[in-house]
Amino acid sequence: MAGLTSLRLAAEGPFDHRGALGVLSAHRIDGLTRIAPEACRVTRLLEIGGRAEPVQCTLDGGGVTVAVADPELLRGGAASPVGARISEMFDLGADVLTIDEHLSRDPVFADQIAVRPGMRITRMADPFEAVVLTVLGQQVTLAAGRLFGSRLVAAFGTPGPAGLMRFPAPRVLARVPPGEVQSALRVTRARARTVLGVAAFFADRGPWVALPAREDLAPLYGIGRWTLDYLAVRSTTDPDVFPESDAVLRRMVPNAGTVSELWRPYRSYAAVRLWAMSGSWPAVG
Repeated sequence: MAGLTSLRLAAEGPFDHRGALGVLSAHRIDGLTRIAPEACRVTRLLEIGGRAEPVQCTLDGGGVTVAVADPELLRGGAASPVGARISEMFDLGADVLTIDEHLSRDPVFADQIAVRPGMRITRMADPFEAVVLTVLGQQVTLAAGRLFGSRLVAAFGTPGPAGLMRFPAPRVLARVPPGEVQSALRVTRARARTVLGVAAFFADRGPWVALPAREDLAPLYGIGRWTLDYLAVRSTTDPDVFPESDAVLRRMVPNAGTVSELWRPYRSYAAVRLWAMSGSWPAVG
């Protein structure tokens, strides 16, 4: 990506950028994201105004430097379409000093916070992509969920600029026969049905929508509590969600539902820290 225009997005307080890079690496789908660990750099496409725009993000302890080919995308600075999306994606506006101070009162987090302050929530970049990939990750290992997602993109995505792939559009995926989805992804019939139901749900709402409300997603076939909680942590700005049905969190914290009450009003950040402790999301860079 030559001839780029850049924008500096500063974090409020410390930024555990290697942790953020670790989250993206752990969930990387082939073709969607390009990661250069040694440079702490991530490149992916963002859908803006009906176009797929390559966006390069270089992470460091003070924030993110965003680079794009079209300077118009950065007009308005942090409030520009790209600036606002990336700031939210990396949770740069969170008051992590207050959050870390609160969570460090519990010995569960004290040592980790001393070594890795400023751990933020690394959010998923696109609502439809987030729901589909979360559905594909239900009740399977992280590696299996990534494999299903990579197969989906390879089979039904489209090539975009900078050698990256565009995630399948809802209206396109919704028209694929169930058997074809099941065969391409090598998933169960039920999982294929859920993916197509999500695609139809989003297709009815137009080309770009924010993540639908929990009560709107809940009636969809195959969408359960874990999916809704996980999406609330990684795709909304709610700071106080704890996915107590998550297998990793249950293993790490017996009676997680009760214990997590101590971490209010920052249970989402507690969940992210526990996932990092588990080794599921190792720091990178």
